Amino acid sequence: MARLRHWLLVACFVVGLGAALVVMRLDARVRAYLAGPPLGGARMYAAPTPLAVGEGVPGGSLARKLDRLGYRPVGDPAHALAPGEYRAAGTTIEFAERPSPVSWAAAPRRVRVGLDGARVTEIEDLEGGALDRLELEPEVLAVLGGGGATLGASPELPPPACRSAVLAAEDRHFFFHPGVDPLAIARALVADLRAHAVAQGASTLTQQLVKNAFLSPRRTLSRKLREGVLALLLEARASKEEILARYVGSVYLGVDGGLPVHGFSEAAQVYFGKPLGELEPAECALLAGIIRSPNGLSPRRRPRAALARRNRVLEVMVQDGLDKSVGAEAMATPLKLAPPRARPVAALYVAAEVARELPRLLPRAVAEAPGLSVFTSIDADAQREAERATRHGVAALERGRRRRAPLQAALVALDPHTGRVRALVGGRDYGSSPLDRAVRSRRQPGSAFKPFVYVAALDPARRGEAPARTVVSPVEDEPLRVRVGARVWEPVNYDGTFAGTIPLEDALAESRNAATVRVALDVGLDAVARAAADLGIASPLPRVPALALGVAETSLLELTAAYGVFARGGLRRPPTLVVAVASADGETLYAAPPEEERVLAPGVAYLVTHLLEGVIDRGTGRPAREAGLTGSAAGKTGTTDDTRDAWFVGFTPEVVAGVWVGLDGGGPTGLTGAQGALPIWTDFVRATSGEASERDFPVPEDIVWRDVDPESGQLATAGCPITRREPFLAGTEPQEPCPLHREAWTAVGEEIGGAVRGGGRAIGSTGRRLGEWFRRLFR
Repeated sequence: MARLRHWLLVACFVVGLGAALVVMRLDARVRAYLAGPPLGGARMYAAPTPLAVGEGVPGGSLARKLDRLGYRPVGDPAHALAPGEYRAAGTTIEFAERPSPVSWAAAPRRVRVGLDGARVTEIEDLEGGALDRLELEPEVLAVLGGGGATLGASPELPPPACRSAVLAAEDRHFFFHPGVDPLAIARALVADLRAHAVAQGASTLTQQLVKNAFLSPRRTLSRKLREGVLALLLEARASKEEILARYVGSVYLGVDGGLPVHGFSEAAQVYFGKPLGELEPAECALLAGIIRSPNGLSPRRRPRAALARRNRVLEVMVQDGLDKSVGAEAMATPLKLAPPRARPVAALYVAAEVARELPRLLPRAVAEAPGLSVFTSIDADAQREAERATRHGVAALERGRRRRAPLQAALVALDPHTGRVRALVGGRDYGSSPLDRAVRSRRQPGSAFKPFVYVAALDPARRGEAPARTVVSPVEDEPLRVRVGARVWEPVNYDGTFAGTIPLEDALAESRNAATVRVALDVGLDAVARAAADLGIASPLPRVPALALGVAETSLLELTAAYGVFARGGLRRPPTLVVAVASADGETLYAAPPEEERVLAPGVAYLVTHLLEGVIDRGTGRPAREAGLTGSAAGKTGTTDDTRDAWFVGFTPEVVAGVWVGLDGGGPTGLTGAQGALPIWTDFVRATSGEASERDFPVPEDIVWRDVDPESGQLATAGCPITRREPFLAGTEPQEPCPLHREAWTAVGEEIGGAVRGGGRAIGSTGRRLGEWFRRLFR
């Protein structure tokens, strides 16, 4: 018995010590929360928007950009602009900058921008003179966690009417409990037992605040226990007024333009177009009423339900002391909402990806600290166009099609110079399916993998003992039988035909499977796999002949980043999404390190780029030209067996982008890469870069150009019926004239001479032979 008591004491001590350690950790989180900004959470920003003299305004309209940033238009020419205001007059826009959330940004200035349509003609700091370049503050893309509308030093105190409305709607006994309300718990338990279900909640306002600031929404016993402990600790560390102000400043109140609305201050602008301090009792009661179900009671989508809930809150407010006449007047007030605001992009797939990345980039405790500012590489205008192009493209593809499962699509866009992610769309609708198909899904890329085969063939450092090849080297596109284990594999082309002997560049442009497999077998599957891995394909690459046709699964982001190596002349840079993270007090906690590795010689990268230009100019990517895309562009279609996946990955001098279209279940779509993915890619590129790129792909110094005959691959002669001007690595260019058509013309001359010497019979015979020679020339 004594031994049993001894072990019970030890167990109680261990349990008590563990509980004390847990409470200490939770108390540290509460103290950090109270020391940080009042709204908690992390704000995720897009990249700053650059304005440069001589260049177009990103997004096409500076006034629209300022509207999205929350700047207020002012019409009075005599009004002195305050920070966050702008005035448009003729071809100029003047605005007063607000302090940027980017700690390393320049100090706010008053600026005048001259415009010629959508092109910037001048930028003037009204106190410092002319500028060549200016960066606008970044747009807020999303709020991660329990954040709100501002990052001020202290919470904005709600007006008395809103204070009373929140207490009436959520916690009438807030000032009389220590953070947990035993009476409310008892009432909820009785209600639940009577209803044989969860019929009534018992969370206090303090518990709701700690749940939003610290905990996940999962309903588990351990989470509920932590919630109660955190509520008691918060009550011990902060005053009731501070807790109420933080709650009113951060509570979730619905969605506006795809972005969550947090806090009464932001909701006052979203729903009523006025500052928090100007809200009337009816407006305060409406906001307090929708806390219970911000989407189910949305005043824009369910106005009747929102009004009924508002009036119920007003009834309770009258019971708690609101003047009856004021309450009656408020209940009789019709619902008056402000017009929907122009808002930044939703970027919900981006937000989810950033939330996954933060714990990898920072210690978990730091990543979960309140008040973080996360600066991403996302171009807000490009993201907006990516979401639009994906949404409209999928709708167009589904029009007139009968299919049970909805089509899905994903789009990734990268900066061709830095490799940073400019836009990311993981699906057609995050709300119905949060799976990120751009980053988290792996599919077979089909023919979009083929450029890596041609890298191995064209790169002298990779092809080993294989014969040297150029962009016009002849390739056999003929039936091929390859033994793979115990079976024989016969690659066929999509159209079921074979083209015979064709130039290497035509094999890629026309996406010829048999020819590409022949090239892969010549250079070796190891060389093909190493080329793909060097360019950034980290997925497993099986050494089987079908590797050349894209049977190795990869993600859209991974494949698009690999194409980016061609766009930047052989330099590999990892696709970066999070550029920097700053703490609540502005300290930089993380900055993305510059990473760069040369994996291809510039000339080899250019040769593959030239091949991919041929895909768009005369191959499977030709529909992009037919849709109006002009200027420099390169890319490759991809279609897997049974049309399960449709791909297009390509680039211009301004952007690298990839698109995937398919079904989540992997069933056939009936769409090729040119039919499914290419239209979305073309729409996005035209919207972000214009119909015609203003630049060409730079030509490296180790590239020389020659006019060649595509049939022989040798220097063109006057007798060659078709000539092409082609690039070659210096030292690999052809040295001999075309033997096919040179021989024909030499023979023509000899026959004509013989015919003249031999008389009429010889002339007649020569005529027949000349006809044969001409048919050969122009076949």
